[in-house]
Amino acid sequence: MDRRRLWRQLDRQKAAYRRNIKPVFMRAFDKQIKPLYETIEHISDIRDVEVPLLDDLAIFDAYRKLYMSTALDYAIRARKETRKMTKGEDEIYEDILAEKIMAYLGTEVGATITAVGNTSKALLQKLLRDLVPQILDEGIGGGQAVTMLRDRIESKWHEMKYYRTERIARTEVGRASGFGSWEGMKSVSENQTKVWISAFAADSRDSHTAADGQKVDIQEPFIVNDERLMFPLDVSMEATAGNTINCLCDVYYEVKK
Repeated sequence: MDRRRLWRQLDRQKAAYRRNIKPVFMRAFDKQIKPLYETIEHISDIRDVEVPLLDDLAIFDAYRKLYMSTALDYAIRARKETRKMTKGEDEIYEDILAEKIMAYLGTEVGATITAVGNTSKALLQKLLRDLVPQILDEGIGGGQAVTMLRDRIESKWHEMKYYRTERIARTEVGRASGFGSWEGMKSVSENQTKVWISAFAADSRDSHTAADGQKVDIQEPFIVNDERLMFPLDVSMEATAGNTINCLCDVYYEVKK
């Protein structure tokens, strides 16, 4: 099998999901920091501004939309490619999978979602430490300073949310599609093996390139960089961020002979 050609085909499929989810996260990041804008509107001295409790539920909702679309689609596609099902079977399976997706979000991806919220708070705190003295040094105060602070935060945040959205879309669409395909294949038959496909991209990790072609049973983990992953980007077996973030590797399945 030409794994590089297969990888390009699989990545084109995921590219559509990445495009579709990016606006969702851009809006979520804007909604997340609305409490800060509301705080700024009610102060008279910009030195008194502190980062309030952010709307991290907006980020969780974005993750939920990503997983409930991507993982569900990939699981159903995996099942349909390997067996013919009735409409009733599909509906029952979708309900079961939806529960598994929410469980995966809560247990395996939950720490990542929390980290996204914490990162936003840390970034905003740094922005305040940088921007407030700058504005005061310019001799600007009162309402003009408040307006300028909000405008500058908004400008900087637009840059930050763009790059963060790019990384999240690349990482989480890969993770969600991998989880969905794995669940879909398991639901059909466990008499299968899975094969790691490296992206062979310019920024591919050496350990991921070396893993290309690694074959294991469907219920067994891949061993990549001395860590265990059930599929590329999987964190259920405590694979580290250094082994998963921005990974573009993929996997395909074979029936055991």
